[in-house]
Amino acid sequence: MRQRKLGWIALVLSLLLFVTACGGGNTGGGNGEPSNESGTNSAAGQKPEASKPAEPVTLKVAGYKSGAELGAIPELNEKFMKENPDIKIVYEGMPGGQFRDFLKARFAANDASDVIMIHPGLSDVIAYGNAGYLMDLSGESWIGSFTEASLKSVSHEGQVYAIPNDMNVLGVYYNQQIFDDLSIDIPQNWSQFVEAAEKIKQSGQLPISIGNNDGWMTLAALFTMAPGSVYAGQEDFDAQLNAGTATFSEGWAKMLEQWFSLEEAGYLTEKSTGVSLDQAQQAFATGKAAMYIDGNWSLPGITSSNPDLKVGMFPMPSNDEGRDVIASAAVGTTFAINKSTKAADAAKRYLAFWSETENQKIWAKSQQAFMTIKGETGDVNPSLQHIAEVVASGKSYPFLDQGWAFGGAATTELMNSAQGVYLKVITPKEMLANMDKAWKTAASNK
Repeated sequence: MRQRKLGWIALVLSLLLFVTACGGGNTGGGNGEPSNESGTNSAAGQKPEASKPAEPVTLKVAGYKSGAELGAIPELNEKFMKENPDIKIVYEGMPGGQFRDFLKARFAANDASDVIMIHPGLSDVIAYGNAGYLMDLSGESWIGSFTEASLKSVSHEGQVYAIPNDMNVLGVYYNQQIFDDLSIDIPQNWSQFVEAAEKIKQSGQLPISIGNNDGWMTLAALFTMAPGSVYAGQEDFDAQLNAGTATFSEGWAKMLEQWFSLEEAGYLTEKSTGVSLDQAQQAFATGKAAMYIDGNWSLPGITSSNPDLKVGMFPMPSNDEGRDVIASAAVGTTFAINKSTKAADAAKRYLAFWSETENQKIWAKSQQAFMTIKGETGDVNPSLQHIAEVVASGKSYPFLDQGWAFGGAATTELMNSAQGVYLKVITPKEMLANMDKAWKTAASNK
């Protein structure tokens, strides 16, 4: 009997030791804490989580490309995110007429995007760079990919504030079929241009499609006119403006008389202050107008709306008879990095991506622009061949505000006051006076 009892005790002890040994593997490292069957730590009440991949860095990019002018931005952003899955791009775009004021407000509120598409030139990217808002990129290896000529529009005193993405032209798109039907040759001076517009009007068609709901298309038109109308006889006009020895009222009077005479003659879209750029472009693309004034970047939008359209581009012939036609050509878009960004590494990777030849080719093709990468020409669309030949001949002048010390103030006033002229609220003379006042105010607040 005693032996049987001892046997039962031994059996129980053995079972207890066995259970204890089995349970020891679930005690959380032998700290004595009990654990349940699922492996959840009962003290925390949850399973220990496996390490999760880090959340992608959100990189905010803002620019003055939107709607029909977006080009390859969505495509390139998707490509970048695929190659850099740890970065998420959020792009905010708006028309150029609104972007300058938008950017100024964002910087003032210390809320600008990480990467910013800024207009090139003294009064825009260089001014923001000199004011300490933009990162100096001169030490980055990929800056060497760009031509020296294109870097001039984004550099000052050895510092490089942005990458120059493309070389663009402003000019007059024309419907080749309408011109052929009316036996109109590409005009070579202002008189011929007006004669062509009158012939088109007499045929019952709209000569020039334009939208001025934000004034930008008038700015584009005047920028195409100035090389032949202003600078052909006064090449140092910008230098005089910057020195305070010249005014818009004196230098631009003839050009504004030329431009607004087109409005008075009924050659432009009626009530254009209520028409957007996209609407004006669509009217031209669908054959409702014979001409349309804009940059080469709008060609993809035009041809996508009407692939069968026979379209070409020529420089605005604002010159007098006997003088050369001069094209308006310059760096079009740039990308800069906000000096206050908290995503500096991601921003640099984004610009390095945009500096690669393959990606620049995609962008240039989508804008029908000329490339700024050393040794690369890109593909010039046959529709732009004529104006490309004019530029290649050396007969071109940069976009005006790139040489203006206070171009932001002047161009904003230009767009605002131009709308007033169309609405008969002010005269062209008062528009120029307003521009001079805006320039002087900006100069005094420097």
